[in-house]
Amino acid sequence: MKEAKTQPLLVEIGCEEIPARFLTRAQDDFGRSLVKALQDARLLPAAAGSTLPAQCYSTPRRLTVWVPTVLKRQPDQVEEIVGPPVKVSFDAQGKPTKAAESFAAKNSVTVDALARVTTPKGEYLALHETHRGRQALRLLPEILSTVVTGLSFPKSMYWTNKSGPRFVRPIRWLLALWGEGSKAQVIPLEIAGVKSAATTEGHRVLGWGKRRVTCFNDYLKKLARAGVELDPAKRRERVAEQLKVALEGQQGRIVEDQGLEEWVVNSTEWPSGLRGEFDKRFLHLPREILVTVMRDHQKYFAVEDRKGNLLPRFVTVLNLDRDSRGIIREGHERVLTARFADAEFFWNADQQQPLSDRTASLARVTYQAELGSYADKVERVRQIARLIVQTIADAGEMSHGEAEHALRALELCKCDLTTQMVKEFTELQGVVGGLYAAAQGEPEEVHQAIYDHYKPEGLEDACPRSKVGAVVSLADKLDSVVGGFAIGQEPSGSSDPFALRRQGNGIVKVLVECALPLPLRPLVEQGMNALTVEWRKPQSEVFSSVLGFFEERLKFYLETGRMIRYDTVRAVLAAGWESPLDVARRAEALDAIRGGEDAEALSVAAKRIKNILGKSATASDWEPGEVDEGMLEAGPEKKLYQAYVATADEAGSYAMAGSFEKALGVIAGLRPAVDRFFDKVLVMAEDRAVRENRLRLLGKLDALFSGIAQFAELVPGSAHVDASTLKGSDK
Repeated sequence: MKEAKTQPLLVEIGCEEIPARFLTRAQDDFGRSLVKALQDARLLPAAAGSTLPAQCYSTPRRLTVWVPTVLKRQPDQVEEIVGPPVKVSFDAQGKPTKAAESFAAKNSVTVDALARVTTPKGEYLALHETHRGRQALRLLPEILSTVVTGLSFPKSMYWTNKSGPRFVRPIRWLLALWGEGSKAQVIPLEIAGVKSAATTEGHRVLGWGKRRVTCFNDYLKKLARAGVELDPAKRRERVAEQLKVALEGQQGRIVEDQGLEEWVVNSTEWPSGLRGEFDKRFLHLPREILVTVMRDHQKYFAVEDRKGNLLPRFVTVLNLDRDSRGIIREGHERVLTARFADAEFFWNADQQQPLSDRTASLARVTYQAELGSYADKVERVRQIARLIVQTIADAGEMSHGEAEHALRALELCKCDLTTQMVKEFTELQGVVGGLYAAAQGEPEEVHQAIYDHYKPEGLEDACPRSKVGAVVSLADKLDSVVGGFAIGQEPSGSSDPFALRRQGNGIVKVLVECALPLPLRPLVEQGMNALTVEWRKPQSEVFSSVLGFFEERLKFYLETGRMIRYDTVRAVLAAGWESPLDVARRAEALDAIRGGEDAEALSVAAKRIKNILGKSATASDWEPGEVDEGMLEAGPEKKLYQAYVATADEAGSYAMAGSFEKALGVIAGLRPAVDRFFDKVLVMAEDRAVRENRLRLLGKLDALFSGIAQFAELVPGSAHVDASTLKGSDK
């Protein structure tokens, strides 16, 4: 029986509990890094497709990679060493010259051992040298050590000494198994005093102690018997099942919370649901406060009835098999009662001082050392908002009452930072302000705007519910962006200390999705005028940087948030980008007509026109001006001009009314006249007057093709952007 050329590799890093927020990325990074190292070492067979040739798993106490097929030995590698050209390697009689002999001697062979190879430059002498592949077991110790110690985390630590390796948590065991069954071998390596072995460890409580394993299937079975579900996907299924089991026979349903579910999956090895209850007197507190206490502080799932009203019970997920005596449940109920009692006390105490009486206290709350207090920020934001509401009101998009509500909301929106509730539950800032404003009798438009003013916090998050809320959100975020750039905290690479990319995404999203007809340039100017800081750079440079930042954010929003084709986005941005709402509408209109034959062909004609005007024609050939209709030849030339005049008027009317799709459809209809013109008319005629007149006609067409979007930027047949290939909604 022929011996197999491959065998499996199983690697597990056992450590102290990895923070839940790091686990998924750590699992993926470990798998990718190990596969890449094996590929670089020529130890993986030729890949079939793009699927990762490894299976990756994780629990809070382990990162595991199983590679089913690893070559036992590197393939032999043939290296081609190219020498001198054949024509200088032999004389007229065919005898080797000094060039050939020197090349052969340098490589310790005779001239007869050299081959001839043909290259684009001619025929050369060459030596084919075979390098024998090394055994995998000799390479794997170094590969694994390098991969494990090379993993990076948002936060890592030393646990031996500062000259040792860093890792997210102390490593406690290393499983490194090469092969399976009786032929399985331990790959010898040592990291920070921990030596590899053929053993794993089970659950801390349910299956404490070492377990010897012989193969991957044996590893899975023994972990399951030791209270460990290795696969995160199966743990997720188990969590969902356990949540249902915990509510069997009870009224109510779990309040869906994907973020909490993810945390539970990454924090448990053997999840088990547990139902608890709390005093229904706490239900008088707002839902947002109760859910936040349960979710963010205790990691409990809230329970609601069919109408969405909270019920006085919760479900938590233990990292144990059961709570047969009810002791754990009682402990959770006591802790939650204490937390709710604190929230109730804060609610009652905070109500003794209205939000409007807290504005003076904002002067004692620092926003940022160089940008001053929150009182300073509120004043800047109010200055920005005045321009916003005036511009929107002038456009007939906001009433006087709404403008007053927006300015009132801005006055109060940061006051909850001085409350005991927000000091204890910081994730509720804004929300608490809105709830307090409602309880204290502020108009609905005001308290909703305060509640929503941090929205949207990402591309998937909803915008504020009203135009008043949109104004407050926009002014607040704009001040943050301009202020960050002013003090030199602009984003760079992976660094974004003020989360300005997220704020910029929010500004663009609000402008577009709340239909605010606002150009960015005057908003940025107003934001800069409101600042009283020591500028790190010349203000003109900061201004240009902020505008460039918004152009990049707008591009990101359209491609990733709206899934609009990259060249469509490029085409509309090239025609003007400073009003995001206008840009988004133009982009969607252009994307809608992209499939038509006329639009695709017209993009080719537009490129041809730009090439003629920019490359073929010179200043001596023409200068821009009006077309002399009397000089136009009858036929395709005159018909194109007449079609242009009619189209320009009609498209202009549609564009002025905001009907960009109709305008672009009319422009695309020029395609037959343009095609006939280029087929029958010589633009660069010998007569200068004729040549100039034709170039002026092309200039008019170029301006028409570039008004709503630059057709020349379109790539015929281009595909939509695949957002799954983009890294991160805040890139």
